[in-house]
Amino acid sequence: MTTKKTLKYCMDLNWSFIIEQEENKGQKYFIIRVNELPGICTDAESVEEGMVLIQEAIKAAIKLYLKNGEVVPEPIKKDKFKGNIAYRTSNFRHYQLAKLAREQNKSISKTIDYLIDTHPNHLAM
Repeated sequence: MTTKKTLKYCMDLNWSFIIEQEENKGQKYFIIRVNELPGICTDAESVEEGMVLIQEAIKAAIKLYLKNGEVVPEPIKKDKFKGNIAYRTSNFRHYQLAKLAREQNKSISKTIDYLIDTHPNHLAM
């Protein structure tokens, strides 16, 4: 049975964010982006202020999705992932991973984990 999404249902979802600190002419501010809602972001002088503002932006985006009859993207549930990945790549990239894994005395899986852990800005956590 499919449930029709309401504004309240969507606002109660566990949205994830990327928060970056920037500086312009000596003034520090925070940029907050919603991972699941492309283009939805805000900036503020504090994270607390930004989180209030981003909730307003999320609400406005959801209202627009619903008004237009579009599907509201939902956050991915972490408990749906079991840690198994089928990963296809080129022979050369496989060789590079194996070589790096051997240099670090790790498995290829642990090497991929290491690469992801050391480059967190490329992933939304």
